[in-house]
Amino acid sequence: MARLSEDGAARFVILDGDQLYESGDIDRICGRHAIAAVHRGALWRRLESAGRALLDQRRLHATPVQLARIRQDLLLGLRVTRQLADLTPRAGQCAGDQPSAALSRAHLAALREGERRAGGGAGAGSRLEDAHDTLAWLADVYESAIESCARVHREGQDPEAAWRMALTGFFTRILARSWTDDGGAAGERFLADCRAVLDAREAPGPGPALRLARDT
Repeated sequence: MARLSEDGAARFVILDGDQLYESGDIDRICGRHAIAAVHRGALWRRLESAGRALLDQRRLHATPVQLARIRQDLLLGLRVTRQLADLTPRAGQCAGDQPSAALSRAHLAALREGERRAGGGAGAGSRLEDAHDTLAWLADVYESAIESCARVHREGQDPEAAWRMALTGFFTRILARSWTDDGGAAGERFLADCRAVLDAREAPGPGPALRLARDT
């Protein structure tokens, strides 16, 4: 996403998927807390990252039985992903017709024919040899997800505390602000305004109009 400033310079904020915070939300938070434009993009990225982590971790705080079922599904996904990675060609193997312990020349020929037949569609422009690295990355994702489930069960981490720490660090280190300015309310008001947007997004049904924290 690019935002054109009055002086004609483009400022870019790269966000994946649907945004938790709209541009107007960031403008309101920056305006209320006198956050300079130079920190706007960093604040937006921090809010998106911390907010998504909060929502995901909150959903992971399920019962032990639910966590065990999730972990079983993740383990199945990991096994299948590793098997697929073993049966896809590495870089140069397909073009060079170089068999391996897992892939015979007939296997490679069948994959090449399948690649030609698959042709266009959603995978247009994709290369079969790229699949192995993608699957290896996906296996890492599954492993990290399994560890995350185990950590939640083992340590009972508080997702609210992790979110608060991420935003507190931004306020005190990146912005170099004192948490206790304005009689001790400056930092807490900042957190309240950041949290108000998340709470509005999570509210069931047509939520009420967004209200930021009071000045008092």
